[in-house]
Amino acid sequence: MWARLKRMFRSILGAFIEMGEDPKMILEQNVRDMQDKVPEINSGLAKARAGIIRLEEEASDYEKQIRSMTAKVRACLASGEEKLAADFAVRLKRVQEALSRNQEQLKGARAGYDSLVKLKEKYMSEMKRKTDEAMQAIREADSAKWKTELAGVFESFEVAGVDTTHDEMISKLKAKGAEAAGKLAMAGETVNMKEIDLEERAREMEGKELLQQFKLEMGLATPSAAAAAAPPAKEGEKTIGPAERERAG
Repeated sequence: MWARLKRMFRSILGAFIEMGEDPKMILEQNVRDMQDKVPEINSGLAKARAGIIRLEEEASDYEKQIRSMTAKVRACLASGEEKLAADFAVRLKRVQEALSRNQEQLKGARAGYDSLVKLKEKYMSEMKRKTDEAMQAIREADSAKWKTELAGVFESFEVAGVDTTHDEMISKLKAKGAEAAGKLAMAGETVNMKEIDLEERAREMEGKELLQQFKLEMGLATPSAAAAAAPPAKEGEKTIGPAERERAG
């Protein structure tokens, strides 16, 4: 029973965590955390470098003391002060031992500092790689969000029936246009095109006859030329002879 309750509480807690977990915000916070560690690393390097400088100064001071003690031992020996020379010799040995310890410490400090510098370079390289990956993932997430919103817009068009209504209205307009064209074609077919053609030919012949009469009146044509220029009579059509035409002229 307790195990079941425990699993239930864990599932509820996991659900709340998942609901509040935003990958974009977590990545941005990770980048800030990595950047916040850079000042700490620089501070550690500065302290390590300060320790090296201090040891170097101590080594320089020991070397000065060794040179001074050596000169004093020699001076005492030259003047016959062997007891004093022995005292300076003991002090010289202690300073030399201190310098030796200092050299060991300085060597370790420099090695440690070099290791810290390499670690910083590695950390900066890793931080840059992770930062670039995080920024790329964030950009892709923003792009995916935009694409999702755009897809939702297109889906809303289809859901709202815009596509169906659009196609339906286009089809109706095309049908009305085709219907109007059909009515116009039918109206044209009902007209007696043969009668219209005959009427046009009759007007044309009438115009030629009138023009020929004007030419005869003005002396621009002779009756024989007029008869030759006259169009041939069709079957059933009344014709005028040359004598009649001359009398008419």
